[in-house]
Parts: sequence; structure tokens; C-alpha cells
Amino acid sequence: MRYIPNTEEQKKEMLKEIGVSSFDDLIKEGVPQSIRLKGKLNIPEARSETELEEKIYNIAQKNSNFYLMKPLIGAGAYRHYIPEAEKFLLQREEFWTCYTPYQPELSQGTLQSIFEYQSYISRLIKMEAVIPSIYDGASATAEAALMSLRLTHKNKIMVSNLVHPHYRETVKTYLAPHEPEIIELPYKNGLVDLEKLKILINEDVASVIIQNPNFFGGIEKLAEISEIVHSKDALLIMVIAESISLGVLKAPGDIGADIVTGNAQSFGMDLNYGGPYNAYLATKKEYIRQLPGRIIGETTDVDGKRVFVMTLRAREQDIRRERATSNICTNHNLNVIAADIFLSLIGTKGLYQISLLNTKSAHYLENLLLKSKKFEKIFDYPFYNEFLLKSKEDIATINKKLLENNFVPPLKICEFYKEENLKNVLLFAVTEVLSRDNLNKVAKILSE
Repeated sequence: MRYIPNTEEQKKEMLKEIGVSSFDDLIKEGVPQSIRLKGKLNIPEARSETELEEKIYNIAQKNSNFYLMKPLIGAGAYRHYIPEAEKFLLQREEFWTCYTPYQPELSQGTLQSIFEYQSYISRLIKMEAVIPSIYDGASATAEAALMSLRLTHKNKIMVSNLVHPHYRETVKTYLAPHEPEIIELPYKNGLVDLEKLKILINEDVASVIIQNPNFFGGIEKLAEISEIVHSKDALLIMVIAESISLGVLKAPGDIGADIVTGNAQSFGMDLNYGGPYNAYLATKKEYIRQLPGRIIGETTDVDGKRVFVMTLRAREQDIRRERATSNICTNHNLNVIAADIFLSLIGTKGLYQISLLNTKSAHYLENLLLKSKKFEKIFDYPFYNEFLLKSKEDIATINKKLLENNFVPPLKICEFYKEENLKNVLLFAVTEVLSRDNLNKVAKILSE
């Protein structure tokens, strides 16, 4: 009890009210003697503030400086260039709240920024309605799966095996209370197996979830997939883990996607030790009533001025619980504003150039590594900025070499996929933070 900021008199008063004579009596039944602390903790004597700062600093020096290291790993979280102007603008105190802007008369700036971001995403993915702020790509994908169950009144979901493994686990967790049948769609040569899709899909399937680029970095044959899915009256849910790819890849809405989910981390958000990130969920206008979360709408006030409001709020905080589409609460607003500023600064041309640079750099590195004869392809598939290569050298040795030279090693794919042919296979990711010199250095290190 010594850490509870109460006086001795207050402690005695509370114990008396509870009906026990001491703290030990209070915990006697609830905390077994076997797990209680015996003796005193071996805690060093108190230090002065300057001594403590020096101690912490010396401990911190043992860490690697991650910002001096160049990442060769992606798999759903990517380091991209973030303009200094964005970092400066995000320090403005009026942006520092995650509170949902319920009161439009006090939140016009926040609402306008979200509205602009919705507009950017809508243009990029060619969908009519966008929910701009969901926790991350995994939860957005799970919400999309739930949405497809409500829209179709069917109880089967097909999920590509090349959807991010964490996303797939989240879908299972969200859908568990609804007890749907979840069918795993296998891959062939690094892409969705179209023949298996034709065999497995039927009229009882509510939706098919496909990631593009997929977890292996491959660019799926979405036009063919869309045709197969819609021939059975199922919905096509497209997942985008690397949203920068939208700068060069065809918009999901132009390929036949019914629902689109995307992780927006690449739009001006650093890795931040895994979060928080931000995601969007979009669909056609005809399905808008089944969207979770909230949309920012544009209207006019009593004086005829342009204003912004939250609309279509179908969460259990806003309507009767039994009618709610979701219990999404937190508004990742600072992340939304980060993405808004990023896209505003980069613009259409800039996004295209960054996206093109990413894919060219990835293919450049792949060619260098294949020329070294230390790696070999296991799949021959079109890819964006991530690719698989099988190493002829032990992966632990490769990781050691890269870390010693300030590169974060690529992902060991067998951590997620147990197939025999994926042993000793690495998933490389390349973004614009890796210069040509960096890529040449990586190839030199791994070919020695």
C-alpha cells in the first residue's frame, strides 16, 4: 500500500469501511501466499536527476540507431520519405487530439482536413464512399468481411492465402461470434490460384478477400479474379497493405472491387515501433449504409456558407446497439492529418514518381542479387516493391552481414509460411529511402 498516495489515517478509514483490520487481511483470500513477495526487492538507492539521466543515456547507447539503418523489410509496414513540412505542421497544437469532432461548430478545420483526405482516397481508388479513419489495415479488412456478411446474408468468406497473415488472423477473430465458414484460397507461383478459385467458389460465398500487391509483393490478375467472383454473385474485397502502390497500379474501382480496404501508413506515417497507423475502408454508393465508422460530409450553414459535418454515423455510440454496424470508437485523427498533409505536398505527379521509383528500385536489386549467383527465384511473377528470393547461404549469416553494415534484414518468410519450398527464402522490400548506392552495397555485401 505504500505506493497509494493516501495518508495513514485515510488507509485506516478505508480498511474500516471495507470491514478488515489490515491490508494483509484484505488480500488474504484473493492473493495466495505462494505468489506474494518474500523479503524486499533488490532496488538500488535513489539517484539524483542528473545521475539518472546519465544512467539511462548509457543504457540507450547499447541500442542500434534504427534511423541510421536502411530497411530491407516491409511486409505491411514501410519506411518512406516524410517531408519536413509535414513534420512541422503536425506539431501545431490544434491538431493534437484523437477526440472525434462531434461538434462541427468547434471542429471545422479538423473536419475539412478529413474531408480532403477522403477526397484524395476516393480519387486514388475510384470508389464513391470512404471511411477515412479505421485503426489499421487488419481491422479495416475484418470490418469489410463483416460488411459483406450483412450485405449478402450469406455465411461463407473466401480469403486468399496471400493476404497478410496478421490481417487473416484479425478477420478470424472479428468474425468468430458470427460463426461463418472461412475458406482459405491457395496460391500458385506467387499469385492466387485462379483454377482453385473457380472450383472453390459457389453461390453461398459472401465475399472473396484478395490483397494487391499480395504478401509476396505479387501483382494479382484482378480483372480475371473479379469476373470469377462476380459470376457467383459474391463481393470482391480488395486489400492494399502498401498504399504508395496506388501511384502506378490500376485503381481498384476500375477493376471491379466492391469494397476496398487500405493501410495508410505509407502516407506520411513513420514506422513508430508498429503503430499507431491508420486505414481507410471504401465502397460503392449503393452499399454506403453498411459502412462502419463515420463519413465527413459537406453542406451549407444557415448563412449559406460551406461547412463540414460528420454524417452516416452507424456506430453503437450514435444509434441503437442492435442496429449498429460497428463499435469503432477512436478517431486516429493526427494520423489522418499526417496522410492528408503528405498527399497534399506530394501531389499526383509526386505520388506517381515515388511509386515508380519503388518498383524500379526493387527490380534493380533483384537483378543484382540474381547476378551474384547467391540467390535464386522460386516464383516468376510480376511484383511491385517486394519480392521473394531463395538464398544459397544460411539466413542467420546474411542477417549478421546486413546488420553489421547498418541494413535491417529482409523478412524470413518461413516464419509465416511452412511450405518446404519456402525454407531459406527471404522477402525483400525496397522503398525510395534506399538509394542506388545503398542497393549496390547490399548486393556487394551479399555476394561476397
